[in-house]
Amino acid sequence: MVGWQAMNHADLDQLLILQEKDARIARLRKELAALPEQRTRLLRQMEAIKQKALDAKKEVAGLEKDIRDVEGTIENKRSYIGKMKTLQSNTRKNEEYQKCIQEVEKTEAAIDELENAELELMERLETAKESLAQKILKVQDSQKEMEEILARFDRTAETDKQLLDNLTAERADLAAAIPEDSLGEYERMTKSKGVPVIVPMDEKGHCGGCHMVVTDNARMKVLGGHETVYCDNCHRILH
Repeated sequence: MVGWQAMNHADLDQLLILQEKDARIARLRKELAALPEQRTRLLRQMEAIKQKALDAKKEVAGLEKDIRDVEGTIENKRSYIGKMKTLQSNTRKNEEYQKCIQEVEKTEAAIDELENAELELMERLETAKESLAQKILKVQDSQKEMEEILARFDRTAETDKQLLDNLTAERADLAAAIPEDSLGEYERMTKSKGVPVIVPMDEKGHCGGCHMVVTDNARMKVLGGHETVYCDNCHRILH
């Protein structure tokens, strides 16, 4: 850190500008790095919405099949009643006649139960169809929204990459104008601490990096503005 002791305000001002560039570069890189995960998350959300619509469609299809099965069973039982009535009209034996009557009554009762079950299934089907229609609209709206967001992601990535290239070039020009020893120390500090390494001291003597109160001696040196001052706690440069 010896080189910093001889640093003048011009060096510090240049490093503050460089630090601001580095902070913007770091933010852009972070945003660009986050875009693939955001895209993946969005696609997963879209797949979940589509799956709900598929599940609703399967539910409708299942209920329609159940209704057809019940209707088929009712039709078979009505056919059976017809056979029993034919047998009833042709028999001369009382026992067989009574048995036919009992079979008809029992089958008619079963048909009543099946028709009630069919009504319940039809009510459920109507509700399921309404739910399906809503989910289909949700898919359509979400698909449109997703396409707009993905397009925005693409525009953001393109813009950020261009801006990152510009900032990197500007950063290189700024770095070239800073004395080697000051630049070297700054870059060593940023590697270990990250940006910022040059932080303000507030009016109450708090370090802008660790927010701890600096010593009176360090505070007086910062206010004097004649030398480079490090925070006693986090060792960042105070200004």
